[in-house]
Parts: sequence; structure tokens; C-alpha cells
Amino acid sequence: MSRTVVIGLTVLILTACGPDQTPTAESAAPEPVPAPAAPVSAPQTPAQMSWAATEERYRQVEAEPSDPLEALEYRGVHCQYYSGEFGGDGSERDQWLNAQMDKLRCGQELVTEARAMRASRSRERDVVSRLDAVIAVYEP
Repeated sequence: MSRTVVIGLTVLILTACGPDQTPTAESAAPEPVPAPAAPVSAPQTPAQMSWAATEERYRQVEAEPSDPLEALEYRGVHCQYYSGEFGGDGSERDQWLNAQMDKLRCGQELVTEARAMRASRSRERDVVSRLDAVIAVYEP
């Protein structure tokens, strides 16, 4: 929330301090738009793109959101992150990671909850696509 406020204030200040942007007859003509560059990597499916956006959104969030859909996405992102850090050597870090993953109810319980929410909100296409992205990460 505070990031949004800071960005908004920055834009406001930059707009207020910038040069006068009054359009003239010369600047009224639209400039040609350059052709988009060819994609560097293989195209991603919508589920992959939305999962990448989900990861970016929740990676820095410290507290689980109160909205059930957002909480499920938050858990999915953090479960995936913690599973990538797990060393398997029984160290103090691994014990902490196990405790976090138990707290977030990672694994099959997460997928089961995502499927149940998907079934109950099946008429909401945007919700279904977000839940499909979570499910796709945890199922082969």
C-alpha cells in the first residue's frame, strides 16, 4: 500500500515540476510507432505469465492477505520459494523452512484448497485462471 502512495506522489511531483506540456500544432501530429521487437524467448502460456506476475506481486509481502484467493496465491508463491531453498541436511535453516511450510500448509493441501476454490468460483473466469496458475505449478 505504501509503495503505491510513494509512486503516486513521485508521479505527481514529477508532473508538477516538469516543463509545460501544452500541445502545439507541431506536436499534435502523432509520431510513428516503431514495430515491436521479435520475442527473445519462447512464448509463455497465460498460466505461466500470470504465475510470474503472481510471484512478483507476493514475493515481498510479509503478512498473509485476508482475501482467500490472495491468501492462496501468497501461500503458493512462498511454498514454492521455500521448497527451492530446502537443503535436506537437517540444518537449523531446514528446520525453520519445514516449520514455515507446515504453517503455510504447502503440498497437496494447497492444491486441494485451490481445486475446491476453483470449483466454488467456477463462474469467475479471472479467478479460475489465477487458480489454474497456482495448480499448474504444483502438478506435473
